[in-house]
Order: sequence, then C-alpha cells, then structure tokens
Amino acid sequence: MMTIVIASHKSGYRDFKTYYIHFVYRYLTNKFPGLVSYTRTLKLMQGVLVLL
Repeated sequence: MMTIVIASHKSGYRDFKTYYIHFVYRYLTNKFPGLVSYTRTLKLMQGVLVLL
C-alpha cells in the first residue's frame, strides 16, 4: 500500500482516484495480487499515512 501511495505522487496523475483506477487497477494487478477496491484502499490509507 505504501508503494502505491508514494508512486502516485510521482505518477503525474491529477488525483489518487484516477491513478488508482486507471493505472494501478489496470496494470499492476499482477504485481499486487491482493489488490482491493478503491473504496477499501481509502480506508486502508488512513493507517498508511500515519506511517509516512
């Protein structure tokens, strides 16, 4: 999760939702087999942002 959040800042996408739906969910599902929906990702990000 932290990798996806950090990469989103470098991606050039305007917002995280667009990045997640159009890039992560489309191209990185094989790299992250336990990928969850965007809504679930938002809930999980609350814990990740504390660590960052």
